[in-house]
Amino acid sequence: MGDQTRINWADRTFNPWEGCTKLTDGCENCYAEERDRRNLTEEVCHWGKGAPRRTTSGSNWRKPRSWNIEAEAHGNRQRVFCASLCDWADAEAPEGALSRVWDLIRETPNLDWLLLTKRAGRIRQLLPPDWNEGYPNVWLGVTVENRAHGLPRLDVLRDIPAVCRFASIEPLLEDLGDVDLTGVAWAIVGGESGDNARIFRPEWAESIVRQCREQGVAPWIKQLGANPEYLGRALNLEDPKGENWDQWQERLDHLKLRELPSVDIASPCTIQMRQLEARMQTMELGLAQLAADLEPTSAASERTLRSRLLESERNLFLTRREKAEILVAYKALYGPLRKWSEFVKIVGIPRRTSYDLLQVVSAAEEEMNSDCADSAQSRDDGEFVYAFDAAVEKAVKALTRLFRRLPEAQRHRAILATMDRLGASTSLPRAA
Repeated sequence: MGDQTRINWADRTFNPWEGCTKLTDGCENCYAEERDRRNLTEEVCHWGKGAPRRTTSGSNWRKPRSWNIEAEAHGNRQRVFCASLCDWADAEAPEGALSRVWDLIRETPNLDWLLLTKRAGRIRQLLPPDWNEGYPNVWLGVTVENRAHGLPRLDVLRDIPAVCRFASIEPLLEDLGDVDLTGVAWAIVGGESGDNARIFRPEWAESIVRQCREQGVAPWIKQLGANPEYLGRALNLEDPKGENWDQWQERLDHLKLRELPSVDIASPCTIQMRQLEARMQTMELGLAQLAADLEPTSAASERTLRSRLLESERNLFLTRREKAEILVAYKALYGPLRKWSEFVKIVGIPRRTSYDLLQVVSAAEEEMNSDCADSAQSRDDGEFVYAFDAAVEKAVKALTRLFRRLPEAQRHRAILATMDRLGASTSLPRAA
């Protein structure tokens, strides 16, 4: 599924799940529903309100990563249509599936993802938190099948930020009249295919092409459909979809148009940097909100930790060990306040990963204690002693590691308290 596509305006198709619910007249002869019923192997189909959607296989979900590697190797971006067998904005999508789609899109900067929906009213609420002015590799589109349902979707789409907006005017069921294509870069036009295809008139496409030229929009005439009539006469094409130009009459040559929009595509490296910075801004905002009710001393400590954490997320300077130490400090800060789980969610670290990082510090401390034992010198009475400088150095390192986790305002008091307790200890010999 998706290795090759018969949709001539895309290079690939990717379906995160299968199944949908019909909305308008444009859905009447849905090929995806017919395909689902024809290939059904389960007790219920995946179409209709309340019907379970079927999440596609893990191997299918891995394919876009391979396409991304291929596109990078050949220096040729690929257009991925998501999704041909479902609607990505479906309210009954499998739980968590759309979040996985956004993750996949972020991981594949060499692919241009074309997200098409009839549910324009749900687009804005489903965009990820770091969407900002739009992902550099995502084109947003809506279906425009008629005046009543399609044209209002364009009004919604044009108000949503995106690097490219497009209209899939297919299946076109009537003359759309005057169309405001403001903010739209690409218009795909096509007639309906299938046994019960409704009439498509190329005159409707001529009107759209004219308006595309007037408004600076790239037209893509996908197909004439299975039931085209031009100037009142049936065309009777052998091609069941009417997309083979060789079968078109000469008088339709002016509709042989398949143009792509002009989109300012950044390099994959730039795309990844923009996405990283957007994620950092979202994380910083979340951490600031989480720290809003901390008392002043803890708040100052948190700001320092936040700065170091964001540096580590940007892959600057900090090692895995140092990042782990930051998490230990955050654990000490938010654990007693029962905010640790919320913190982990904001920074996007899986619980297992956060646990592993915390263990890094614990293992390092055990290693330090082991080093202390290994470097001790044996005396005749069986006890161990250190050379003076070595003992002081190890004590300083240990105390520094511990006190670093305290708010800065408390460190000096902690040092004084430690000195007092050491001086008062009867187990230590007095200085000569």
